Amino acid sequence: MAKFSHYVSGNLYYTVIIGDDKYQFPISTVEEDNDATSRLGRSLLYLSEDLGTTAFNAEIRGSELIRWIGKALEKEELIKVG
Repeated sequence: MAKFSHYVSGNLYYTVIIGDDKYQFPISTVEEDNDATSRLGRSLLYLSEDLGTTAFNAEIRGSELIRWIGKALEKEELIKVG
């Protein structure tokens, strides 16, 4: 089971236990559009299309988050926390 840890800077953070080790990984909830700018001259943020219709509960089967676990592995964002 993956457990929700916290939300910060546009990312949901979940923890999973693999073997005897605990890991944490982010799920980005926003995307930045550098081509579109607001009236203040800043990039605009949008809800990430990658979220789809996934329900992000306090606990969720790790297999339901495999897409984001794979992305975290690719980006070296799967962090050992315990």
